[in-house]
Amino acid sequence: MAIETIIHTIRHAQTSFSAEGRYAGSLDIPLSEEGIVASRKAAARLSEMKFDIVVTSSLKRAIETAQILVRDRAPIIQSRLCVERNFGIFQGRTRQEVQNIAPPVLWITVGHDTHSVNQQGSEPFEKVWNRACKFRSWLFREYSGKNILVVSHGVFLQMFHGLLRGMSCIESLAFFPSPLELSMFSFDGRRLADEHVIKLIQSDHDIYF
Repeated sequence: MAIETIIHTIRHAQTSFSAEGRYAGSLDIPLSEEGIVASRKAAARLSEMKFDIVVTSSLKRAIETAQILVRDRAPIIQSRLCVERNFGIFQGRTRQEVQNIAPPVLWITVGHDTHSVNQQGSEPFEKVWNRACKFRSWLFREYSGKNILVVSHGVFLQMFHGLLRGMSCIESLAFFPSPLELSMFSFDGRRLADEHVIKLIQSDHDIYF
């Protein structure tokens, strides 16, 4: 019988950049007070869930979210493989400000989401995809048969979720996870057997980077 591995993912809670509509990307921004409160509410809903290991991005907002969600109920380790996409010259700017950048940036729409492609200094989607591939391989190598929680970021989780579903890099960009949304992927060996999503809280700031 194949080994069952369960991978849960959660997107980090809100930061001050979230409320202002700013791109954080690879900038190391901590949670806002609102994000801390929301994480505590989500933690109450997760209190009965048991995880063998929690893996977070190495950025503060993911680490702080994980610490609030699980406290001392599971070991927490960090991985740079699951940090957010570097948005280049967008980082620190609002969505309105990036519309005025010259030369104009190319945007693509995939499914329900729109993405910037070629802004100066940005990390190509293919590179984020490659990180997701390495991250998946590492999880199955080190934690096969375990119940895993991954706390990461919007674009990285788009790629990671798509990869787990057997999608391509671009197909993966169609659906953007909400903050503090719990996604569960159950694997029979390396075969995806089941998945479902639980929105742990309601938020007015679902779109941030």
